[in-house]
Amino acid sequence: MKKTLSLALGLVLVALIAVWVAFSPARVITEVQLNGDLERLKPTDIEQMVSPYVGQSFWRIDLERLHADILHLDWVYKVKVKRRWPNKLILEITEQKPVVRWGDDGLLNQEGDIFYPYNIEPFQRMVVLDGEAIQSRALLQKLTAFQNAFSTLGWTIDAMTAQADGVWRIHFLSGATVLLDNEDWQGKLDRFIRAYPKTNPDLRKFAHVFDLRYSNGFVIKQKTPQSRPASE
Repeated sequence: MKKTLSLALGLVLVALIAVWVAFSPARVITEVQLNGDLERLKPTDIEQMVSPYVGQSFWRIDLERLHADILHLDWVYKVKVKRRWPNKLILEITEQKPVVRWGDDGLLNQEGDIFYPYNIEPFQRMVVLDGEAIQSRALLQKLTAFQNAFSTLGWTIDAMTAQADGVWRIHFLSGATVLLDNEDWQGKLDRFIRAYPKTNPDLRKFAHVFDLRYSNGFVIKQKTPQSRPASE
């Protein structure tokens, strides 16, 4: 009976020692693994952000704080931070993927979220969207719809603004501008796309602004200030 009791106590002691070794605060992070296809993020910036966490307790490391710190880096869209036994920290980083510019100093990613990197000089040729920040996703969707429609005319949008009065001001590489409001915008746009090729070529040549905000047609404003607006 005594031998059995001694054996049981020994097993308990071994188990306690194993638990202590596993969960000991002395066990620290010594290795960091970075996953993700990074194009614009600098590894040195990530290293600088993570280095204070190396050597910290495997169990006590503040993963939420590290997650927040990395999210503040330029070009980080998403990040997952996790531990792997016995000493590894794993970072899974997804970069921002800019699709258009936002105003003078911002960019929109593929989800329509605004972000502000330190330098947007390489993206000066992107389409520029502008409006209320809360409209960014809807405006990106509208840009896609409008560009698909105007592509049938061979027109390419280079800027679009959602004005406070609810009017979209759409600018094209050709220099032309289209004004369109939200009321039956699809019907007005379809009508313009059908009618434009039938308008007088001379009228189209000097056209500057196409105002589509009318229920029964559209107005063409010409470049020369002395010319009167022509309506269709």
